[in-house]
Amino acid sequence: MRAPVQVSQPDAGPRLRSDVFDLEALATAVPLLTLLVIAILRKGAFFRPDLVVSPALTLALALSTPQVRVWCRHHLAAVGAGVLATAWWIGDAEISHHSIDSWRLPSAWLCLAAGYGCARALPAAGRRVASAGVAAAGAALAVAGLVLVGVHATLWTLPDERSLRFSGPFTYPSAVGLFLVIALIAGSEFDAGRGMACARAITVLGIVATDSRGAVVGLAVALCFRDIRRELTTAVVAAIIGAPLLLLGQRTHASHLEIVAAVAIAAGLAFVPDGVMRRVVGIVAIPAVVVVGWLLVTQHHAVSGFDASWTERGHILRGAATVFANHPLLGAGPDPAFAAHTLSGQAGIAYFTHNEPVEILISVGILGTLVLAGCAVIVARAVAKGSPAIPALASVAAAGVVDFVWHFPAIGLATGIVAGAATVGPWRNRRALSEQRALRKQRALSKQTLNNQ
Repeated sequence: MRAPVQVSQPDAGPRLRSDVFDLEALATAVPLLTLLVIAILRKGAFFRPDLVVSPALTLALALSTPQVRVWCRHHLAAVGAGVLATAWWIGDAEISHHSIDSWRLPSAWLCLAAGYGCARALPAAGRRVASAGVAAAGAALAVAGLVLVGVHATLWTLPDERSLRFSGPFTYPSAVGLFLVIALIAGSEFDAGRGMACARAITVLGIVATDSRGAVVGLAVALCFRDIRRELTTAVVAAIIGAPLLLLGQRTHASHLEIVAAVAIAAGLAFVPDGVMRRVVGIVAIPAVVVVGWLLVTQHHAVSGFDASWTERGHILRGAATVFANHPLLGAGPDPAFAAHTLSGQAGIAYFTHNEPVEILISVGILGTLVLAGCAVIVARAVAKGSPAIPALASVAAAGVVDFVWHFPAIGLATGIVAGAATVGPWRNRRALSEQRALRKQRALSKQTLNNQ
């Protein structure tokens, strides 16, 4: 019986340093982060040719890593399961004569797997650079989103019946909102000073600016994990208190002052001591949560009634039920277009169910869904045994229940990077770095003692 192979040794070796900007660590993480930035700027790699090019480049980078190749040789069952799932979906698409656009889902999960392998193979300092890079990208996107929404720009925004929503380079608000959630999880790997808390609060406001329920669901699931919640509580509370003004400013289009005030409130509260913040929670944050919740389920104005998209989603799910009834065993082919009534009651066509499990079920049927689920279990057992990668994966999984965010390869890649970089766990990262700092201090004292002598 073969002994298990250790892919990486995060807590040992001379390359673990306390400096996040260590040049050696930066060099190891730059190729992976470059692929992520390109995928994001290329509209989340959602369209051709990026939905093929992005996973191809990410897989090439992963297979060029010796640790990934060793892992693959010793986990042939997991590799075979991944190949089977991908071949099943793409083969079904070819048999059903569906276009290459129906390859988005396997493209995303290949990016996730390759990104996870690349990030996990990095040294500990390199993983911290990868996490810092994703967190910084999220903060930068959030700042850009708040500015663009504040000036009512047409770039990277989506006006609809609800509000002027930040859609970012993804062109879809839920996708950029979920990416910001992933960035927050990546940033939770680092100790929160006041500046970091402010950046996190701005990132949470960026999530609110997308006006996306899927992103909010992903953030709520992330906060269910104790370590994530401990790091993000101050930032989330600060952002929630400013969020009602932001949402009202997005809806009324009357003044920029509401959005400016929301940012000022969130950024200012992030510098408030934690003890004071705990008292603020009971006084201000709970009513703010109620207001934000109401605004997220209403449309253009706060009193205009429930958002029309709820009705639209109901029509889409009823159309999906009809598709499943007609093709229960093998499905109608990957990502089928199907008939669904519009808001006006006229006949229309839906291209996504906005519920990824339902999308998979109507695409490949009961048989294909069981095959994909079995493959996912085999891969999960091989790579995630009580791993701290779970928060990022759980958040993305939950968001997929209310939107088609699993179809974005850039989201898959970001999730894989954050999950792989968190493999050693935030607590072990900090402990290892504390040991390194203590060793450096001890050496400095020894050197000082020798100089004095």
